[in-house]
Amino acid sequence: MSMILFDQDNVRSLAVMKIEKANFSIKDINKLLLEKNIKSKQRALEILARDLLLNHMNENDTISYNSHGAPIISNDKFISISHSKELIAIIISNKRCGIDIEKISRKTLDVYERFDTLFLAKNISKELATLIWSTKEVIYKWFQKGKIDFKKDISIIKISEGSEKKINAKFREKSFVLDYLKINNHFLVYFCG
Repeated sequence: MSMILFDQDNVRSLAVMKIEKANFSIKDINKLLLEKNIKSKQRALEILARDLLLNHMNENDTISYNSHGAPIISNDKFISISHSKELIAIIISNKRCGIDIEKISRKTLDVYERFDTLFLAKNISKELATLIWSTKEVIYKWFQKGKIDFKKDISIIKISEGSEKKINAKFREKSFVLDYLKINNHFLVYFCG
């Protein structure tokens, strides 16, 4: 298992690891494909990686999902899960939480006007577009109820790039201060509160 980050305090546990086929047998992947009626090997790898990472975090509780697709852990805590093709990130907290890990790519830049307008006057980079997208994803996951217009309901107020990387955002009438990190060619954004 290639752990990239493990961080814990009195409010939350956060972990990020690489999704590697070498961690799992073909038999395990095929079993999951058949038993859970999963359509792709990549999705099976993500589920196996999720379970491996949860086990590493000493969270052996079961995961289910609410009607909006938000994960629910079987203890009295909150959980949020995110993955790219290469990485998986999990946050478990005593407070409602959200996490997103997103590979920096041109994809978010190409669809930027669909989810934000704040920085349209500037020459926006794919890094900034990815960071804004991830921030909005975290708030969506934190809300856990769907029906959010990323463009109208969530606004980015300020992005701090100092030693403490923070993003000030507003969702409807609630203010957020989210944390973020750059991990290799990905942004990790998270919030508990």
